[in-house]
Amino acid sequence: MNIDHHSCRLCGASDRQTILNDIITTHKDRFALKQCVHCALVTTDPVPSDNLLQQYYDRDYWQTGATKTGTVFDTLYRMRMAPIVSAIRQHTAYDSKILDWGCGDGSFIRLLRNFGLHCFGIDAYMKDLNDPQVSATTIEKADFPAEYFDIITCFHVLEHLVDPLNSVKHALKLLKTGGLIIVEVPNLDSIGFQIFKRRWQPLEMPTHLNHFTPATLQKVFESAGKMQIVKTEFFSHRVSPAALVLSAFSSLSPRKTRKRYAGRYPLGWLGLYLFLQLLAYPFALAGAGIGRGEIVRMYARKAG
Repeated sequence: MNIDHHSCRLCGASDRQTILNDIITTHKDRFALKQCVHCALVTTDPVPSDNLLQQYYDRDYWQTGATKTGTVFDTLYRMRMAPIVSAIRQHTAYDSKILDWGCGDGSFIRLLRNFGLHCFGIDAYMKDLNDPQVSATTIEKADFPAEYFDIITCFHVLEHLVDPLNSVKHALKLLKTGGLIIVEVPNLDSIGFQIFKRRWQPLEMPTHLNHFTPATLQKVFESAGKMQIVKTEFFSHRVSPAALVLSAFSSLSPRKTRKRYAGRYPLGWLGLYLFLQLLAYPFALAGAGIGRGEIVRMYARKAG
């Protein structure tokens, strides 16, 4: 067993073993996946420098709001996010405050506001959205009063963080007692990862520093404070079918396609991409049905 000695971000233990090596990125950098022998958290090794990460977090990392508000993209986005919006509305009142932690281009905030919900957003890498309730900051530096929010959403953020446990602890300080935090991350315990290994698109090396399973994500909550897991889901209309398609056909990636076509996504390529996602839907749903979906989404309530 190949074991090295670096402190785990979750449990602090020092022993790790390599579970997958020679993962080569688009810029030809080489990384491995290391797993903590004690808590099983998997992390990217070596940890990329800030300068290296900036090469990957380029100007096209986040899809721009202008692209996503086109008629086709806007309709697809609304349809795919409808189940999550419905779940949030079941836990909100007219005066509820929601924080979208990692709001990106602000699409989810705009969607929730269409239903009359009072939403704020933070994102360390966001573009200027000209919105006074959206800040370019981290959860540790967010300027909100303690126990201010009824719901905090955190979609595909924890995998990017150097210290996800500490960040969740800061988020819980902003969440009211009895409030709900909803976290979604790629699921390393998925059928897709078992099939595609290095080619599994949600690995997103090296910008994803952490790679969670349902068990390790639950350990984050257990270590962060008094939390009650309300519900766990394994399917995302927006992410799951696309993850399978892009693992098999990486050239269809919207980010890569926009680079090839000067920021455009040609209709033919879009049609092919959506058609393949429709074909992938049954496989993504089947994986989710046995708890091996491409994502894990956990709803946790802050206990008193």
